Amino acid sequence: MELVDRYISAVQRYLPEDKRSDIGRELSSHLLDQLENQQDELGRKLSDDEVAATLQQWGHPRQVAASYIPPTPLVSSELMPVYKQTLIYVFGLIFLLQCLGSSIHFLQTDYFKTLQFLMQLLFGFFDTAATAFMVVTLLFYAYSAGGADNSWLLSKQWRVQDLPPVSRPWQHMSATDLLTDLATSIFLLIILWYPLWMSAETLAGIRVALNPEIQQWVPWLSALLVVSVLANLCWVWRPYWTKLTLSINVALNLVFSLSFLLLWLSPMLLVGTENPLPRLLTIAELDRVLRNIFLLAGLFCLYEVGRDLYRLRQLSR
Repeated sequence: MELVDRYISAVQRYLPEDKRSDIGRELSSHLLDQLENQQDELGRKLSDDEVAATLQQWGHPRQVAASYIPPTPLVSSELMPVYKQTLIYVFGLIFLLQCLGSSIHFLQTDYFKTLQFLMQLLFGFFDTAATAFMVVTLLFYAYSAGGADNSWLLSKQWRVQDLPPVSRPWQHMSATDLLTDLATSIFLLIILWYPLWMSAETLAGIRVALNPEIQQWVPWLSALLVVSVLANLCWVWRPYWTKLTLSINVALNLVFSLSFLLLWLSPMLLVGTENPLPRLLTIAELDRVLRNIFLLAGLFCLYEVGRDLYRLRQLSR
């Protein structure tokens, strides 16, 4: 039948050259069998319009070809979990660096506008994130297209007995929460030790600094933040809440909470430098904002202490 031959030829046009003959024969067999069954039911030969109606029900040739050869995804299904995890951590790092850059720019400018600061932060993040998304996707696509061995994604020596005893949904740690905690700790470490990595020219333009009395807190807070970073890195590898990890998190949040609340109670956190602040801003206003941030952070850490103590009680039952 001419219409059948034309239809099969159209389908083959959307198929890889090395599969056209085999799929064409298979499709021809299915179509001819269906048409013959229709002819037997009617007891006569089908007209061209009836043949065309049957072929129309099969769908567009491109759609039929796709059912035989599904389109290859940019990232294979085996690599998709790693791909998503990589994007989360890359975006988190980009946002961290963008916050740092925008903050440094704010400290050096002669004026400050909240909307301008937020727009600079958001547009800078999305611009860099788009480039990072393209690069990461192309790298994973090249790896997938190369047919590399993905057996490294799964441990060959894993045992069912080694799987964590997760009995409650909340025992699975959220990758977003882990990234947020990790990025926050690293960001604070960078801020606390800004004299070590800022250039002399940038340091000379700084308009505010920590009160010398608060500077004495830097080594203690740094040690606490390093412990937090190490703990979160371990939990990235095994993202499950257990009695041990909950106990560590309770201890960390309790110390963080006490530290933040003591800083909130401190008389003066910031002091000015030789460089004047931007217009409409004063040291007292900045100090009040920072103090409120410490209060909120301390209360949030206390909330996490209570939450984790409740979870510990649940696991102990």
